[in-house]
Amino acid sequence: MANDQDVSEDIEPLVPQQAQTPVSQQPTFPSQPDPFGPWLHPVECLVNIARDEPDALLINTYESGISERLSYLRVWKQAYSVAQALKALPGWNDDGHEVIGTFCEAEASWVIYSFAVWMLGKKTLNLALNFPAAVRKALCERHSIKYILYHHTKPGRTIGVTLIDATTFPVLDSIPPPSLEVCEPLDDYVTIQCTSGTTGIPKSFRFAHTGAITIRTSIGISKCSVGLLQPPSFAATLSLFLSSLNLGGSVWIPKSTFNAVEKAMDVVQIFDDGVSYIFMTPSFIKLVISIAASRNQNAKWTKTRVIGLGSEYIPMSVVHMTRGRFPNAQIQSGYASSETAVVGAISYMRIPNNSPIPEKLVYKLAKPGVRCLLFDEEGNIVDQNVSNSGILVFAVDPDHPVRNHPDFVNADPNDRLASFGFLSDGSPRVCTMDWVEMVSENEFTVVGRFDQKIKVNGVYVDLNHLEALVVQHLSHTIADCAFVQTSEKKIVMLYVLQARPTTRTEPSDIIRMTQDLLALVNVSKVPIHNCFQLDEIPMIESGKRDLKKIKWIAENNDLHQGSVVYPRLAPSDAPLFRIAAAISSLGSQLLGIPSLDGRNYSISGAGFDSLSVGRLALAIKEEYDVEISPMMLLSNGLTPLDVAQLVIDLQGNHPLMPPTVDLDQEAARLDDASVTAEGLPPLVFPESPRGIVLTGATGFLGSFLLYELAAKFPAARIYCLVRAASDQAAIDRIFDTARKLILNPQQTHYLVNNVKPRLVGVCGDLSLDQWGLTNKRWKKIGKETDMVVHCGAEVHWLDDYEALKGPNVLGTATALRLATTHHLKPLHFISAVGAIPMARGARTPLEERVYSNWNVSGGYAQTKWVSEQLINKARSRGVPATIIRPSLIASDSVYGVCHSDDYIWQYIKGCIRIGIAPSNATPVTITMNPVDHVAKVVAAIAASEVALPKFVFHISDPERSVVTETKLFEIVNAYGWPVMFETRERFKALLYRPSLPNGSSMLTLMHLILSMSFLVDNTNTRPEEHPRPNIFRPDTHN
Repeated sequence: MANDQDVSEDIEPLVPQQAQTPVSQQPTFPSQPDPFGPWLHPVECLVNIARDEPDALLINTYESGISERLSYLRVWKQAYSVAQALKALPGWNDDGHEVIGTFCEAEASWVIYSFAVWMLGKKTLNLALNFPAAVRKALCERHSIKYILYHHTKPGRTIGVTLIDATTFPVLDSIPPPSLEVCEPLDDYVTIQCTSGTTGIPKSFRFAHTGAITIRTSIGISKCSVGLLQPPSFAATLSLFLSSLNLGGSVWIPKSTFNAVEKAMDVVQIFDDGVSYIFMTPSFIKLVISIAASRNQNAKWTKTRVIGLGSEYIPMSVVHMTRGRFPNAQIQSGYASSETAVVGAISYMRIPNNSPIPEKLVYKLAKPGVRCLLFDEEGNIVDQNVSNSGILVFAVDPDHPVRNHPDFVNADPNDRLASFGFLSDGSPRVCTMDWVEMVSENEFTVVGRFDQKIKVNGVYVDLNHLEALVVQHLSHTIADCAFVQTSEKKIVMLYVLQARPTTRTEPSDIIRMTQDLLALVNVSKVPIHNCFQLDEIPMIESGKRDLKKIKWIAENNDLHQGSVVYPRLAPSDAPLFRIAAAISSLGSQLLGIPSLDGRNYSISGAGFDSLSVGRLALAIKEEYDVEISPMMLLSNGLTPLDVAQLVIDLQGNHPLMPPTVDLDQEAARLDDASVTAEGLPPLVFPESPRGIVLTGATGFLGSFLLYELAAKFPAARIYCLVRAASDQAAIDRIFDTARKLILNPQQTHYLVNNVKPRLVGVCGDLSLDQWGLTNKRWKKIGKETDMVVHCGAEVHWLDDYEALKGPNVLGTATALRLATTHHLKPLHFISAVGAIPMARGARTPLEERVYSNWNVSGGYAQTKWVSEQLINKARSRGVPATIIRPSLIASDSVYGVCHSDDYIWQYIKGCIRIGIAPSNATPVTITMNPVDHVAKVVAAIAASEVALPKFVFHISDPERSVVTETKLFEIVNAYGWPVMFETRERFKALLYRPSLPNGSSMLTLMHLILSMSFLVDNTNTRPEEHPRPNIFRPDTHN
């Protein structure tokens, strides 16, 4: 038996699976009256028709470029052969092995694989091609998947899973006639369906074949041919397939392609060949009709019986367009979403082929017990006796069990327009964010998306409505269009011309025609600031508009207008350039744009969408055995050269600024076994310490920490290690710094009158043995103090490890020795979140623990990592210690005092000088905390005995600490420094100019910002946190 397998070791499944339940013992589903007879399991449909009508058509696929037809009997033979091969695989009949993965689009092999798995009594789970490797791995572990079946596209390696191209299994010579007797007991739950996973690991749920019954009624045509346009990871595709089987019909499958125009051309061919039913988004059907009209202006399809429209707002112009091209077709639409389905709010609209097109599309809510409400823009209920328009909301009774659904339990009560929430009487409600007009108590017509409504001269204008007007009245010139309001509140019109426009098509003419039209139809005057032509409106794989890409084009119209010429990659045999050239070629082939081959283009700007970039990620995995998240490829303005560097880094597991020494060996070499609790009296926790050793008191955090420690421990003397000529000079230097940083008059008074008398200046140097102190002074301090707060370090983000080792690592080793001199003292070490080896694309918060992986970027962070290892080793020998990792330390929350030499401010100042920031279309977040807040938390940890066993603490408040890079520069703009937003690609190009001599350091700072885009767990720290203000408002500081 020939097969192509990648075999990996088995791993323990995260969630044990229950044994299969025979059909006779499984829950029954109520039968619904249906003119098409009883609903059957898909394998029963296959058996019955393959036996009674063996030549009946089941699959009509265009995957090879031409129509290839497979009968029910042929599919039975192929599926039975695959099933027998699967049964022979190792561990097939193991307990808990109930789910088989498929890695397919809508293709013939998916249909055959599904039948093969179902006739063996198991379930399928189709893994979307754009799922990152981590998502694929999590789903396989969750459902104990041992095998993934694929054909056209091979998934990346998944540990513990065997990859099989099941088309390589031969069709058996001897195949029994179609019969359920040669099948295993059938399972009513045929698949595991998944959510999209856009917010993390997807949710998954069992899907019974009976869940598609209502779709059969909606199609309503016996022996119907049904087009499958969306990937089978969508429940709609599966439901259409199951319904067509129960109608004795066939599925028609276009050629799989990531190019929307090519896909539309294949769909035109399917219509030409007479498909009966097809479901499309309004955006996609416009594209299909436009392409057909470019070949034949009078193109019509009279054999198509039903057109389903949905998944987007449906303009009336599209309905008229559809009726004109499909004169004999009923037009259907359903109004629902994954959110409204939680409360069972599904609404329908049908226009029979012999009925005129209504003035508006009216949806009727189907399920009793659900009521329609309206919200205004603030989330208040609209009195429908006063107004019949508003944001559509569905609600159920207060005692409805759905109130316990996780989406309602976790709803934000302060967000009155959130998807999930409760009314004032406790009724669970779902807010759709669609602006509607109520026709009756359970009927409504959709006006458009509320977030597409913009205010012009005090009047709300719906951009969707503008698009519908243009397409309806200017169809002689414009095939499609989109209106976008940019971040600068400018309105940009993107348009696609008809194949043979009847009027002039200069942008100025398009703007004039549009403005004249809006005036004629009495629409509030809308200023169109710019407009430009596209070859097509971008779409995602489901056929919906790619709203993110449309927004990006509008924001960057100066880049998109005309032909963008990307620089050529330098010809070189160096690995970096060879890999970059190969990736450039791969992307060019995937996009079908030969001119991109050999050029260093922007991946996010060259035309990649979520599906095609998923294929690029798979191709890179196949070629270089490196997993790069598709979303990473689309973000951060990456080019083939950038990706090539990533490939090299990941192949060698190298960080951005790799260590210059083996850090693990370094930590082992510097560990001092004499630093131990052995031989010393047991620790008595210093609730009121006699003395505290503080390093770094002249630093930014140190000045605030001096005040907080003195206030927390009012009887303690504070021994401050400072580089100075004398102990008195050390004290003078501490107060000179404090006066510049601590501007609160009460705190300054406290420092001078209360803290200064308790301050002990210690003249020394962190990089020297015993910090440069004499033996006598060392022993005296060791005897008189009960706590060490080690905050001192040399901070320079661009220096390597060796340059910072003395003060940062040897200084920590000395602090550990002091903590075990004379008696045990708790050591509180101020580290940094950068000491965590952060895997690229990490999706989970960084945990409060010590990390053994030393793949850490940057010399400063590397010194912190080694210091943490030394402390962890000493702690294992009984030395009491904590590691405190603040996120980026920002200004004082009241007065805005900051450490102006820190890399974040150097970066912002550099961007202000250039006048450009690389914030546009890049989801970079920065975690920052006010310095006074950090100092308060450190002092609270030092005063808490229960902190010692917790050991590691992250100071980061996820509600107030996180700011986007874009928001940061919006604040800069608000203070009068004009900074334009650009893509990272353009930003990097500017930095390479000779007129910017510091461009290379700005590039490094930019990458430091990117590396700091993460979330951290702060479970240990929460009990010690103090309420604090949000510092990311322009009006926070005086």
